[in-house]
Amino acid sequence: MKVRNVFGNEYSGTIGKALTVCTRYGRQYIRKWTKPRDPKTPWQLEQREKFAEANEAWKALSYDERQGYNERAKGMNMSGYCLFVSEFVKKRGNKEWQTTRAIPGN
Repeated sequence: MKVRNVFGNEYSGTIGKALTVCTRYGRQYIRKWTKPRDPKTPWQLEQREKFAEANEAWKALSYDERQGYNERAKGMNMSGYCLFVSEFVKKRGNKEWQTTRAIPGN
């Protein structure tokens, strides 16, 4: 995120724990920094685990398998990685899907 002031300088990110640059509806603005919430609920921890497993499974794919996902993702406004993670998270727990993919730990 970058914000330009009247002098043309650009700013992005957070300044200490005071201010942060945000974007909403395509417009950038500066607001007071707030500490992010991290309730660590069981559901949230489960979701984080799913995404961590998906990332490890992506790393375990061969170059050709990754390219296959990249080809399938063309025209879907996402990368092959995002397509893979989406499918992995949605189908996690489906034994048939797990045995046809290179998923570490199975």
